[in-house]
Amino acid sequence: MAERSATFVGRDHELQRLGEEFGHARAGLPRLVVVEGAAGIGKTTLIHRFLETCGTAADVLFTDGDESEALLPYGTLTRLFGGLPAQLAAVVAPAPADPLAVGAALLDVLSERQLSVPICLVVDDVHWADAPTLRALTFCLRRLRVDRVLTVLMLRDAALLPGPEGLRRLIAADSTLRLRLSGLRAPEVAALVTGLGGGPVSQLAVARLVTHTEGVPLHLRALLEEVPLEALDDLAQPLPAPRSYTMLVLAKVARCAAPVRELVSALSVLGMSSPLHLAARVAGVEQPLQALEQAVSEGVLLERSSARGPVAAFGHPLIRAAVYRDLGPAHRSALHARAALAAEGEQARLRHRIEAVAGPSPELAGELAELGREQVRLGAFGSAAEHLKAAAELSGDPAPLAAEAVEALLLDGRVEEATRLTASLPAQAHPAVRGYALGHLAMVRGHVEEAKAQLTTAWEQAGPPESGLAARAAQQLAMLCLVRAEGGQAARWAERARSSPGYRFSIDYNRYTQLVGLGISGEIEAALTATRDLPPPSAATIAELDALLGRGLLRTFSDDLAGGLADLSGTVAACGERSVPFRMLAMAMLGQVEYRAGRWDDAVLHTETAASVADDADQQWLSPVCHALAALVPAARGDWPSAEAHVAAALSGKGASDGAVASLAHACSAAAHLAAARGDHARTVEALEPLVAVKTNDMVHEPGIVQWLDLLVDALAGLGELDRADECLAELERVAGRRGRRSALATAARCRGGLHAARHENDLADAAFAAGLGHAGVAGLPFDEARLRLAYGSFLRRLGRRKQAQAQLGAGLELFTRLGAVPYVHRCERELSACGLPRTESGASPLLGLTPQEQAVARLVATGMTNRQVARELVLSVKTIEYHLGNAYAKLGVSSRVALTTKLMD
Repeated sequence: MAERSATFVGRDHELQRLGEEFGHARAGLPRLVVVEGAAGIGKTTLIHRFLETCGTAADVLFTDGDESEALLPYGTLTRLFGGLPAQLAAVVAPAPADPLAVGAALLDVLSERQLSVPICLVVDDVHWADAPTLRALTFCLRRLRVDRVLTVLMLRDAALLPGPEGLRRLIAADSTLRLRLSGLRAPEVAALVTGLGGGPVSQLAVARLVTHTEGVPLHLRALLEEVPLEALDDLAQPLPAPRSYTMLVLAKVARCAAPVRELVSALSVLGMSSPLHLAARVAGVEQPLQALEQAVSEGVLLERSSARGPVAAFGHPLIRAAVYRDLGPAHRSALHARAALAAEGEQARLRHRIEAVAGPSPELAGELAELGREQVRLGAFGSAAEHLKAAAELSGDPAPLAAEAVEALLLDGRVEEATRLTASLPAQAHPAVRGYALGHLAMVRGHVEEAKAQLTTAWEQAGPPESGLAARAAQQLAMLCLVRAEGGQAARWAERARSSPGYRFSIDYNRYTQLVGLGISGEIEAALTATRDLPPPSAATIAELDALLGRGLLRTFSDDLAGGLADLSGTVAACGERSVPFRMLAMAMLGQVEYRAGRWDDAVLHTETAASVADDADQQWLSPVCHALAALVPAARGDWPSAEAHVAAALSGKGASDGAVASLAHACSAAAHLAAARGDHARTVEALEPLVAVKTNDMVHEPGIVQWLDLLVDALAGLGELDRADECLAELERVAGRRGRRSALATAARCRGGLHAARHENDLADAAFAAGLGHAGVAGLPFDEARLRLAYGSFLRRLGRRKQAQAQLGAGLELFTRLGAVPYVHRCERELSACGLPRTESGASPLLGLTPQEQAVARLVATGMTNRQVARELVLSVKTIEYHLGNAYAKLGVSSRVALTTKLMD
């Protein structure tokens, strides 16, 4: 650090901006800074200089990506702490660790460490960091609200960062400060020369240095070590070429003895650093300490210590790159072959074996393919993709294995990488292979018609059934049919996949697509019968979780909310080894049943997380559904900005168009719920018109799946279009009656009562409302029951039956208040006031003056949870919880947890 400080020059503007951002973070406004620039431009030196200025005012967490460890899950995260804290170790240890769980644990660690001083979290060489670390970091950074955390990411070019998509969005956000470093200018170069002990130099010398090095500090330092200062003014003596840093490094290596050169070469094969004994074994050096000593004296290597003995390391990635690229093909291959024998860990050995081969190797390709497939079965999709890609490169026919790698990448949520790999498939690849890769990718991107055409080609031309391609194509067609709301077709394609000889290679969703396909086509009871033998989620295998996800959804649709909650909450808790889309879908469906059951704070947590992950992982086929479900609670609570943002995201996504009827149904329903909460009948009808035009009965017109027909009927009645409302309601009543769905019958009775009331058919209206209450009591949907009581109470008040009206409105008010449904609370209160009777003090909840986040925090604190427990429950930092709790105290006029609890209990 002292050497860096002594020779640091320039960058005053960058240091000032970094200081300003740290000031914001210290005040509780988290900041993200991205420092970009070419290798050697001084990114690391700048940040070290900035950290020096912070002194003890910051808790510094520093890590860097390592090109040789890019495939080591959480290697970058481990270096951040020099050994994982207990909270992180507990979730990282079970392999494959879920990046979402790791991100939540990282948030917990940051919450704890920022209590005394703010945190500077620095990640160098982000472009070489392992993907799981970056995804966990993204999840954590997106949930910092009022935290004292300054995050600094250093990389060469953010535009070339392959992923994750969520991190790229964070980097591109308006709130992110991006600093792009360029070369040093002439005065700064002169200062650097002086700082390195060279003394004053002429303007000519400075000009030559700037021209030849483009002001890159690393190149400047290396050049000044090789060229005497007096030679800079001698125009007859040429300087090394501007991009000759490699030559300068190799010149140092050439001065070393033969054993030293072998040690350096072996280390370049092993990575940026290695235990000395391992590097010596690969190099065949008998006296490694003497060799390391000379390499250090020549400035080629650094010596570090560890519990296992001396460690040899390169001082900069460019030094390692220069040495490695200078190795001849035969020498490089031989060193990798030796490293494969000496390396610790199967993955490291395989990596060196891959680098050691000179061309296609069917034997090694077969080993890699089997390892990749086994990792797929275990849920380690990221590692599986890398091994399948390597297998494809070593295979004589790369396309089939590349298609499997595309599948693994998509299941790992790495859509951009899958896109690039698919584009690289050879033109002469088998049509079924290309069709499968292109079709699966098109489906994830929300291009439904293209996906259907490509996957159909894959199914029809799949070739030998034992290859598994037919089974995978059939499975994706089953999921595609669900997206298109073709339930019967989905079930049939799922059965074809299961009956295919290659089914053992088919992964994710098969039982889910079959069960839900039956469910959305009206055969819920038959589908549920097929799931009676399933174990509880805690005892389920990975494959059985697939069926439990489907059963949880079927139970939700059939009004068995307790069963749906048990299945879906258990599935979410146990699905860490499933794919990114599976986990996202499970969280969204859990949020849906929680919304129906009146557990709205939990619903917000799970639907918001699902929507966030859908955006981060670029899952455009599921994103509209996740955002639509995430809009329901904010809409009912009157949190208009949040609801509007989710509705806009649901409607604008590709998944809500192009034949994706399921996404369209959820998106239109969410827009209608928002309009209905605002009392805007015209906007409600407008939002639902696209669904009226859908002719298929699967999902869209099946009661209990997506709620929208009752909203349409209410809005049409409010606009005076009673005949059209009656026509729509008759369809709902007919199907709900045939299915026996109590929830749908209750909402239909509310609508029927409203239509009778509008036509002044008071006895019929009274009977309809009363019948609806009977159904609602059995169905157990508190929001639907509350809306029914509000409608019934309003009808009774208009008849002058004020006491009966007050009873219904009071019960409705109590339910709305418990849910925090502010717009509906206000409607109840207006109706109660219009009754003209003294009100019973069911009372409006004091929580109604709080924001949704403040309400959630206050409720959990009132149950006795600590701030840390609340933070873990809501996946927020402790500082954020403290912020919301302080606001709640001020608004409620209390100053302690006891007083808060007492106020809420009262």
